[in-house]
Amino acid sequence: MRRLHNILGLALLICALPGCSPVAAVDTTARPVTAPAKPALNQSNGNLAVLAGKFKNANRAPVTVVQFGDSHTAADLFSGEMRRLLQAQYGDGGIGLVAATPVPGTRYEQVILKAAKRQWELVSARNQQSAQFPLGGYLSVPLAAKPSVRIEAREPNSQRYRVSALYQAQESTSLLLRDSRGQNRRLLAATGGQWRFGPVVNNLGLPLDLTLDSRPGTVLGGWYLQGQKNAGVIYSALGINGARLEVTDKWQPGWQDTLKSLRPDLVILAYGTNEAFDDTLDLNLYQTQLKQTLERLRRDLPRAVVLIVGPPDSIKQRKARSCAARQPQQLAAVIRIQRQAARQANALFWDWQAYMGGQCSIAAWQAQGLARGDLVHLTADGYRKSAAALHDYLRTQLKLK
Repeated sequence: MRRLHNILGLALLICALPGCSPVAAVDTTARPVTAPAKPALNQSNGNLAVLAGKFKNANRAPVTVVQFGDSHTAADLFSGEMRRLLQAQYGDGGIGLVAATPVPGTRYEQVILKAAKRQWELVSARNQQSAQFPLGGYLSVPLAAKPSVRIEAREPNSQRYRVSALYQAQESTSLLLRDSRGQNRRLLAATGGQWRFGPVVNNLGLPLDLTLDSRPGTVLGGWYLQGQKNAGVIYSALGINGARLEVTDKWQPGWQDTLKSLRPDLVILAYGTNEAFDDTLDLNLYQTQLKQTLERLRRDLPRAVVLIVGPPDSIKQRKARSCAARQPQQLAAVIRIQRQAARQANALFWDWQAYMGGQCSIAAWQAQGLARGDLVHLTADGYRKSAAALHDYLRTQLKLK
């Protein structure tokens, strides 16, 4: 009976929470003071030069990367290798934004999320409806009075973090954070229907236990983990299995304000595989959606570099005779639209399929142990090999040694 009550309460919460325009409150006191936003720079010179300069000065101020994508991102093997390569040279600035509770089918390269059963209800933008999805597309709704989450390092390390919660609360509540050195309690003030980042708690290690003092109308959207030194590269991987570019349309209006609060220097859009597998895809509509997304990113983040990662090669009809017939029907068109949109928006475009060897090249990758048997996804080695190539491409564009 209690379970039924909780589920009914969850449904009412998702339907009844007021609409909002998220205003995040990430602690940025150590970041340089910035002047009012200037008109967008031409990425062929200005924005790329700005980003290159930030990488060169990463030992003094963080460089923030946010990658959006589908299952290729949700596995955090491709993005995880990009994170490792960048942090190896420019410093470990932190893990970035992760979901608040475990997400089935999603992993993080550096951390593991754990939560006891019947403490949380996960609502995913992949296949559920809500007007309250935050940046990232996951809602974690408390089902217990004091639900908890544990964040463990995948590999033991001595890294210290600055941690804050992305949350929404109808009334003030509190969060208890406990690591091996002790515990800290922080007030999560009522947000008036807005998504906010809570107070930053400094100098925390992993494993970290987080316990929420639940109140009606309290939901979590994620945890933001920055390095304690406030320098180096922070790389968030926001992937949803099965997602298309349009998944962001399901997120609460104003999620872009949360993104802006992170001050991303590089935004990566890595969608396209699921669009390509849809034989009924409206290419004109897709082109319009991508154009509008890039225009919005350009308005919101005028000095950031935007990079579109095209979908990797894949095969849909294994028994077809010709290579063209084996390919997803819309794959070539999706890649063409992405390339054109990137050029028009002064964004970068990396052709993943071309790097792999062109049409039907995934068969050869599978034979080499670089692609999985579904001929859609890559193996860990395949994703890391691809990430190394993207890393080289980015360094070439930025003219970094």
